[in-house]
Amino acid sequence: MTTSQPPISRADLRRNQVLTAATECFRAHGFHGTSMSQLSKASGMSVGHIYHYFENKEAIIEAIVENDLLKILQIPERIEQSRGKSDIFDALVADVEQSAADAFYDPDAALLLEIVAEAARNPRIANIIRRAEATAMESIKNYLRKGLQQRETTFSEQSLDTACNLLAALFEGLTIRLIRNPDLSLQHSIPMMRRIIRYMLEQEIPETANR
Repeated sequence: MTTSQPPISRADLRRNQVLTAATECFRAHGFHGTSMSQLSKASGMSVGHIYHYFENKEAIIEAIVENDLLKILQIPERIEQSRGKSDIFDALVADVEQSAADAFYDPDAALLLEIVAEAARNPRIANIIRRAEATAMESIKNYLRKGLQQRETTFSEQSLDTACNLLAALFEGLTIRLIRNPDLSLQHSIPMMRRIIRYMLEQEIPETANR
């Protein structure tokens, strides 16, 4: 028996309409280069109507960041659904191809870099990103912690936190490398990424590896 999804409200449809238009405009013109009149034209809504759903452009950025966060929060769920009886760490390593492809081919990669750059100048945007980052890192840490406990491995929270940040840097770095080097091969990168991640999970996080 399938469970039907609740209908999307008119307000949510309108919000998504604005976010789709904003994403396109921010991609093309940047955060500061996009005016509310451009957003109005791209969304097919009046400026006043846009302000009914979003207080300002920063609020739109916050919604875009939240959508990106949802993608990260879905990673452990996706791995759990596919791993069956596999060890969590084995399932994580097997999932590298999917996670790397999501990062490599992310159509919003340049936009997210634009948002990060804005965070360096705008404290409110910085706070939005840091809140989302804290939630994402806690989700990944909890999943790695579950894998360590499954293996009955002794570990420190410091080593776990470091590993999570390095894992994030590895995948986020793919989007930056692709902008710098469009000829970068994902196919050739995945085997080495798998080896690096397995080494981190099995050799660097356990306390015995750090003595």
